[in-house]
Amino acid sequence: MIDLPATPVAANGERNVATRARGKATRDILLSSAIKLVALHGYAATTTQAVLDDAGVSRGSLLHQFPTRDMLMVATAEEAMQRMLAAVESGLLRHSDLLKGMMDFPSILWRVQTDLPARAFTEIQLASRWDTSLEDGLQRAMRAMSDLASGKVMQVAEQFAMSDPLGLLNEVYLLIAATQGLAIGRDLTGNKMLATASLALLKERFVAALRGRLPASS
Repeated sequence: MIDLPATPVAANGERNVATRARGKATRDILLSSAIKLVALHGYAATTTQAVLDDAGVSRGSLLHQFPTRDMLMVATAEEAMQRMLAAVESGLLRHSDLLKGMMDFPSILWRVQTDLPARAFTEIQLASRWDTSLEDGLQRAMRAMSDLASGKVMQVAEQFAMSDPLGLLNEVYLLIAATQGLAIGRDLTGNKMLATASLALLKERFVAALRGRLPASS
């Protein structure tokens, strides 16, 4: 009997890491292409073949990551939400303190709502009304993101000793829905002046809601 040399554990580990890295890179490329195509051309036009053509990867690579189109679209929506949250956090951090960032939240949110990830998310969200499989996956993703966003709002309220944190959470969700609707309306009507004026009203309302919940000494 001939003893074959054992494969070093470290070598196996390095290969596994490299394989995972390649898989993640492929997934990122596919999701970036899907976000761009859904945002620019719509949900119906974003076929798996369109994503393949844009991403420049093989069909086997796509099917390994996303066996069905619904799975690809749910993952696209999840990735879009993650990018939206990251953009909001980046916008808040540009300010000297978190409270100033929160005062500017409507403007930050508006920039996010008019960027490609938010446009893609809205398209997929609307499409889910007629696709049960897509709706189920999207609802799970939205609940997870909603819980995360709610937790962050509650942390802000606690940090600055704000009154009525649940009321503040309602204001945040109202602002999110309103800016999303404004972005859709602006795209449909092309009326940028009306959108700008409406955003100014939203910002005035939100800042007043924040200031009204701060301690009197602030």
